[in-house]
Amino acid sequence: MLFVIDMQNDFVDEEKGILSVPNAEKLVPKIVKEIKKQEKEGEPIYYTLNQHDIENDNRSDAEKKWGLELFGPLKEALKEHHAIKKKFHSIPPEAAAELRNQYEDNPDRVIDFCGVETNVCVLSNAVMLHSSFPLATISILKDLCMGTTKELHNETLDIMKSLKIEIN
Repeated sequence: MLFVIDMQNDFVDEEKGILSVPNAEKLVPKIVKEIKKQEKEGEPIYYTLNQHDIENDNRSDAEKKWGLELFGPLKEALKEHHAIKKKFHSIPPEAAAELRNQYEDNPDRVIDFCGVETNVCVLSNAVMLHSSFPLATISILKDLCMGTTKELHNETLDIMKSLKIEIN
């Protein structure tokens, strides 16, 4: 199972994205490659859409809508997969429970994570799914994630490792 976290225009496009993560755009080709790999393996693929509402966001409605959309090539790569909308850092508990009801929790299940920001939404979603699938292996694809800063990215990976989340 693969989770692609918040790879939307507002977070990835450094020119126009209002919440852009430095260098997030560099992840896109590698994430597209991972999506294709997981598709070939028959793994379910999910992606989150952060429904952020930014105070003092003076953009037009069209610009705000653009900010919520998946970035560039990810639109095409993820079009056949499952979106989960969220309003805060993690998918809602109801969505996690629905996934838990849909998929068996067993030691052979691997749930991979990629996307932005390592230190906020990747961490939150990994912990949420770790709680929902306690027997599964939760895996962070560290080279397919980007944090607010390199330091926060690395510190967060250390924290996740201490939570028995695999860092790959």
